[in-house]
Formats: sequence, structure tokens, C-alpha cells
Amino acid sequence: MAPSDRSRSLLATVIGWVLAAIVVWLALRFLLGALDFLVRGVILIVVIVGLLWAYLALKAPGDS
Repeated sequence: MAPSDRSRSLLATVIGWVLAAIVVWLALRFLLGALDFLVRGVILIVVIVGLLWAYLALKAPGDS
């Protein structure tokens, strides 16, 4: 027994929405992952520069 046109249309709509949701989910994960990578990189650079600044400030001879 063949499914009716209405049920096929509904099934096609549901499958289309599921595929669209999967694509959106993957795109969001990619974008959030890229932003996370950039934020971690900036934090790492700030920490390294801060540690270098502290090292050079403590290594410098005193003014007295």
C-alpha cells in the first residue's frame, strides 16, 4: 500500500527540517569553536606577555 501524497509531503518536510537543524548545529559548533580558539589564543598571549614583563621587572637592578 503506497503512502498518500499528504503523508509523503509531511515526511519530506520533517526530513528537511532535521537536515537544516543538523547543518545549523554544525555551523554553530564550528563558529563557537573558532571563537573559543581565538579567545584562548589571546588569553595565552596576555599571560605570556605579563609573565615576561614581571620577569624583566624583577630581573632589573634596583634604583638605589
